[in-house]
Amino acid sequence: MGSNFFDLDNDGFLDFYLGTGDPNYSMLVPNRMFKNVGGKRFADVTMSSGTGHLQKGHSVAAGDWDGDGNIDLFVQLGGATPGDRFRDVFFQNPGHNNRWVTVQLIGKKTNRAAIGARIHLVLPGAGPNHIYRTVTTGSSFGANPLQQTIGLGRADRITTLEVYWPTSRTTQVFHDLEINQGIEITEFDSKPRCYQPRKVAWKSSSVSKK
Repeated sequence: MGSNFFDLDNDGFLDFYLGTGDPNYSMLVPNRMFKNVGGKRFADVTMSSGTGHLQKGHSVAAGDWDGDGNIDLFVQLGGATPGDRFRDVFFQNPGHNNRWVTVQLIGKKTNRAAIGARIHLVLPGAGPNHIYRTVTTGSSFGANPLQQTIGLGRADRITTLEVYWPTSRTTQVFHDLEINQGIEITEFDSKPRCYQPRKVAWKSSSVSKK
């Protein structure tokens, strides 16, 4: 009924979440979370992550809602009939001690939202040494922010960051960047702007901390 890819633990590999269900009133299947294990297989971590909600799942949105570098999860829940409705849920990511960077792109000749732009990160040390992302709105049944929060594993810096702009067909290249921060890159600019993502004060009753 809904799905989305995102890096749950910032190890550089994309995990995914499935919002399960069926219009049938009696259908009961837990929503499921799968962790990418080193790019070799997927492990079902539904129970250990606490995200296996029994209500029917629909759209799934993934993004760093609170600016701490970890991807949080919003899931629309409930069936199609009035007696099968349910509240939507938000799962706040507790963090996994891996490093990250948030890349915000601003197009000039390319569309301002930078949709279609491609990001390539080169990291030092053990893999994944190369990480690729494309700026899109995410899945067709659920969406993600246009800014890209990218897990870096245990890397202590970014060796190279490349951005390819589809309209101008140009590539910007930046070297030796710090981690655990936001980086804003405007098409054609020679230097990026570094910033700390905005933090949000949470009320304990308003989110599910999983």
